[in-house]
Amino acid sequence: MPHLALENVSLRYDGGAPVLSNVSLDIASGEFVVIVGRSGCGKTSLLNLAAGFLTPDAGRVLVDGREVAGPGAERAVVFQNDALFPWLTTAENVAFAARLAGIGPAERRQQADRLLDVVGLAGLGDRPIWQLSGGQRQRVGLARALAADPAFLLMDEPLGALDAMTREGMQDLLLSAWDASGAGTLLITHGVEEALYLATRIIVMAPGPGRIIRRLDVDFGRRRLAGESARSIKASPAFVAAREDLLDSIFEREAA
Repeated sequence: MPHLALENVSLRYDGGAPVLSNVSLDIASGEFVVIVGRSGCGKTSLLNLAAGFLTPDAGRVLVDGREVAGPGAERAVVFQNDALFPWLTTAENVAFAARLAGIGPAERRQQADRLLDVVGLAGLGDRPIWQLSGGQRQRVGLARALAADPAFLLMDEPLGALDAMTREGMQDLLLSAWDASGAGTLLITHGVEEALYLATRIIVMAPGPGRIIRRLDVDFGRRRLAGESARSIKASPAFVAAREDLLDSIFEREAA
């Protein structure tokens, strides 16, 4: 089973104050790990270490026991800014990595169309990127990440810029894509309800320097995948109690 581990990592930028201190986190295939915490706690820095964009000052980042030396195809990243190529069509954006790998036009178009169907954009492969809505563009970004068939999917606030209604629909899409792919998933969010709704495990971080202060296992996302409605889940006493408990974890530390 693929395994991504950050072992006692610490990080500081340009010799300044520590951004992260002695943080350990592991993500296995089939897990959906969500990190929450107030601004400045190092959430994005931790994801960038996992992606191989940054190197820790201390500690190690490992994939299946091998130390990470940089970005790798087994770790796909989805950003808040969709980072799509506006001069390419929707399908061409999804198939970009396949094109670089030398896969022929017919095969990569077939793969792109299949993934666009997965993310609810069937039939839009020839549409220019600039004609898509924000939510549609994020779906294309997710399809492009899934095109690499990654063992791990790393997402930094991918829904943060979307309106509330689009964001709720995208949450269900993320759950479905995660369930279908089996990829170990790491998501950064400021949304407490979003964290509870999606995660199998929630990591709470605090700043000064960035560190993990709580780990919480939850199953609301699996309940949604089993057929329970989003409204009944979010209105349930268990969800409401978990939300208040999680908010307490974040803001009690802030006040302390």
